[in-house]
Parts: sequence; structure tokens; C-alpha cells
Amino acid sequence: MNMKNEFANWFEPKSPEGYKSWFGKNLNTKLNDINNAYMASFKKSLFDIDMENISMEISSIINNIKNRLVVEDKTFAEYDKKSSNGIPKAIINKYYVRFLENYGESMPGDDPTVNYFTYEDDLQNSLISQAEDLFPDYKIYGNNGEGIQYSIGGKRIDLLLEHKTNNQLLVLELKAGIADFKVFGQISMYLGLLMEKFPDKIINGKIIAGEIDNSLIKATLTNKNVKLMEYKMELRLNEIGGD
Repeated sequence: MNMKNEFANWFEPKSPEGYKSWFGKNLNTKLNDINNAYMASFKKSLFDIDMENISMEISSIINNIKNRLVVEDKTFAEYDKKSSNGIPKAIINKYYVRFLENYGESMPGDDPTVNYFTYEDDLQNSLISQAEDLFPDYKIYGNNGEGIQYSIGGKRIDLLLEHKTNNQLLVLELKAGIADFKVFGQISMYLGLLMEKFPDKIINGKIIAGEIDNSLIKATLTNKNVKLMEYKMELRLNEIGGD
């Protein structure tokens, strides 16, 4: 198993255009550079993963990136800042961690490069690309897409938006299938974490699902800051060729 190559195959098709401009046709070379800088600071390869303890490995990577500015060897932090304006950190935080989370959920015998492209993954990518059209008063939080898979308190928010003109944040939590009352606890935790971090902001959330279970409707009656939405997929056909 070559984790770096598997990640490269998974990441390249879905990487943002700004990232593609950075690594060009040399993604594997850039991943080597990122890994070398990471190893210098944290004494372990990004791609040397104990699959039997993948949750621990993910937590370790998240903590290392979080503490990149306070470790004794700041090779990674300096590389991240000087050579690429934060792209290496974003690749690890937003994509590699997500890749590992999906990898850990793969069933034995599955082809990981196929299994990663889950339905919910595709929906999340669609939501990200259309977020500012679907929610025109908002934009993705941060200047470099920090709101995508926003990390807080060891958790990851699907998408965090910020209002364009006032002091509001909007958490979007996406479920591909049926969303029940358990999702309410999840998004409530996200709102609580954000309220602690941004006490001066108004924090709201929306759960977007293919179908909303009645138990979730009842749960959200207790919190007016959480709203529910169902998505509908649209099939479009474009004729190719012919007269």
C-alpha cells in the first residue's frame, strides 16, 4: 500500500484550481516536499499510517498542524508560509484528513480509489461550488477557503459561511440520505464550539439532507438557530454532436 500515491489519485481530480496552479503537473513532487517538511518538524511521515489505529493517527496529524508554530523545529510552518501561502496546511487539514477518514471506513476488499468517491462526498463538493449562489448573502469563511471542512475542537464542519455585510456565521451540515435527531446533536455541538470561539458573532446552522426525519423536525423545535432544508437533484441532458 502506497498511501501517498493513493491520496494523489484521490485528491488531484477534486483539488481547487488555485491548488492545481500551485502544483501543476508535479503533484507527487509537491507531496514529497510537504512530507519532507512535515517529517522535519514532527519526526514522522504523513504517509506512514497505522491503519488499525487510524483515528489516533488522524488526531495526531490535526494536532501537529495546529501546533506547527510552537514546535521546536518550524520547518513545516516556514515551508507552508513562505513557499505556498498556506496550501500545504490546507491540503493536509481539508483533504488528507478527510481522505484518511474515508479510508478508515472502507470495507475490506473494496478498491479504495473507487470507494472514496462516495455519494455524500460528491454532494459536499457540489454544495461547496454552489454555496454562494445558494446562499447569496454569504461567502465561504476566510480568505483561503478555511470554511471548507472547517476544523474546530477536533471536529470538522462540512461548510462554514460568513455573512457579507453583518456579523453572522452559518454552519451547513450535509447528509446524503435521511437525517434524524442525531444530526441535531451534532450541529448543536458545532454551534456551541463556534459560540465559544466567536462570542461576538451570531451563529446559525442549517441541516441539508435528502430527507428530513420527523424526529429531527421535533428536535429542532427546541432551537430556533437550526433550520432544515431538503435538497433535490436535477438531471440535465446536453445533446452532443449531430446536425
